[in-house]
Formats: sequence, C-alpha cells, structure tokens
Amino acid sequence: MKKLLYLTTLFIITICLTACDGRDRLSMTPQEVLKEHKLLDSFSEKQIRFIPEDYAEKTTDTIFDNGYEVHVKMYSDMNNHITVNSNGETVNYRDFNLDIKVIRDDKSILSIKINKGVSIVYEHLSRLNLDEYYLRDFWIAKDNKYYPNMPAVYFEYYSPVLKDSSILEITPKENKGFLVTELIN
Repeated sequence: MKKLLYLTTLFIITICLTACDGRDRLSMTPQEVLKEHKLLDSFSEKQIRFIPEDYAEKTTDTIFDNGYEVHVKMYSDMNNHITVNSNGETVNYRDFNLDIKVIRDDKSILSIKINKGVSIVYEHLSRLNLDEYYLRDFWIAKDNKYYPNMPAVYFEYYSPVLKDSSILEITPKENKGFLVTELIN
C-alpha cells in the first residue's frame, strides 16, 4: 500500500512538473509574455519628445527712425531643456538663448547674451524656479513711458507646468549700460 502511495505521489509530482515547463509560452512572443504579466510598459521604449525637435532660430533686425538698430537672435540651446510629465507623457522643452545687439550711429550701445545662467535673469526671476521655465519668445518695441524713443527688448520665460509666464524688459542706455525690468502680469 505504501508503494502505491509513493508511486501515486511521484506520478502527481511528475505531471505537475511537466505541465509547468513553459510549453504554453512557446508560441507566444516576448511582448505577449510581458503583456500577460503587465510588465510591457516597464520594458518598452518610450518616445522622447523635444519641442522644438531640431535646432530652431529666429532673427530680427529692426531699424528705428531715431537711429537705433536692434539685432536680436534667438536660438535653441541643444544641451539644456526642461522636462514636463503630464498625463503619462514626457515632453522636453528646449531652452533658448538670446543674443541682443543695439547700435546707434555705428556705435555699439549694448551687446549681451541672455540665458538662464546670466546673472540678470537669475536676479530678476529669483522668485521663480527656473528649472520649470524656458525662454519662449521675444519682441522689440519703443513704447517705454519712462524712456521714450528708446528701443527695448522684451523676452518671456514660460512654465508649461504652471501655465505662467514672466516678462523681462531690457532697455539700453547711451553710456553703454542697460536697465532690466520685470513686468508684472
């Protein structure tokens, strides 16, 4: 009787071991196996999106009737970006650099490069977490009420997470300096 019990136990163990040898997965692809165990997302390659995808550049040359020439070049910084995770999607917004040159009567009044590493940006936007903001746009105008007829360059830092922006204004001075002002929204 004991022999029969041992044989029956051995037979059941043999059947169990042969049934669990993975033959049921033999016809499945590795993706199907991972999907079955809900592991596909952790092993799949996720698309990394950058905005803009490639190098981008915007150049503006403006000549005012009072003799000022303003040359501004905005170009994407291919090494710096901010990462935004929203609704399970990861988007990287490239940061931009801004080269500003103001000339009057063939004399350079202002020549400056603007990015997040420049002290004037850091000082004027110190209340913001600049890791969440990127330089989104710029424009040139001559409508400053304190310095009439002086061209000013405005540039906007934007946060896609907070949906908030902050605008800085750079106004050149005749004595080769400049004034930076943050405009309150």
